[in-house]
Amino acid sequence: MTPPLDTLAGHVVACPDGSVDSYTHLYDGSERLTSRDELASRLRSGERSFSVEPQRTVPGGQAVNVARQSHALGGDVTLFGHCGAETLSFPFSVESLGAPSRVTVRAFDGEDLMIADDPDAFDSCDAARLRQVGLYAAPADAVFVGNAVSVVHIPDILREFAAGETPVVFDPGPITGIAASRAETLCSALGDLADRRPVVVSPNAAETTAFAEALGLDAGGDVAPRLRDRLGIDAFVVHDHPTTRIITDEVRRLDTPNVERTSRTGGGDAFVGGLATGLASDWSVVDAARLGTWCAAHRVSGGQFGGCEAVASLRERV
Repeated sequence: MTPPLDTLAGHVVACPDGSVDSYTHLYDGSERLTSRDELASRLRSGERSFSVEPQRTVPGGQAVNVARQSHALGGDVTLFGHCGAETLSFPFSVESLGAPSRVTVRAFDGEDLMIADDPDAFDSCDAARLRQVGLYAAPADAVFVGNAVSVVHIPDILREFAAGETPVVFDPGPITGIAASRAETLCSALGDLADRRPVVVSPNAAETTAFAEALGLDAGGDVAPRLRDRLGIDAFVVHDHPTTRIITDEVRRLDTPNVERTSRTGGGDAFVGGLATGLASDWSVVDAARLGTWCAAHRVSGGQFGGCEAVASLRERV
């Protein structure tokens, strides 16, 4: 049975990305395009001119979203992220690493399209920079590291963590199409880190397949257990709908809540935020993953990062 939500009390440290996400609606004349398939159809038919209507601007990025979810659950949070923008402010401790990414989100019904413009600061974000701002000395009960796509020095950042009992939760982000050499470097860094402290890797299903294929693993059947063995980590958690899989020395499956989805953006980050917060509070990886499924369901159904009361209410209703 999942522990009571009022036992969530850990300190989560999240790093290293960050973005300013501008949501827009796309129009062809007076008609709003409501799906990516519809946009693709218009492009195939020869349409080349569309109009954009701004909707809202919000903070984003994997580390930022994990920090926001953990804070919503009442966790103590420190964010080491690219948050140096006048439009970004947070109700928790932040160490800014420089300019954020600028992300344009074409808001479609249930399947947003994201176009990122990463700053030069991402290229200089490495272990030395994070050591300079105090990441590796920061007190933490769990650490989140994410976005191996935009932050090219993620392998070095992972290798810099010293030995300890604090778990590191890693979400590689949208690595579909990752090069074999990049995948091997990431695999080696995660294995080195797992020799020193607990490591939990949590991609979605498509990212799991992409990572496995880049490492030369046969993607037939459930590749997650083989990928976990190849990485040499403690746990591999595939966040997905309708089933989340937790691979340790055994495979556990959790049904994810069936909710009406208004957006997919941020659902995976909300899941990992819940996972990291649970682990920081000494919950088992299964219980922490179960919390993550409820956080993700709340995010994709309501567009917000749910606190304990909201998550408990959703759990009771669904």
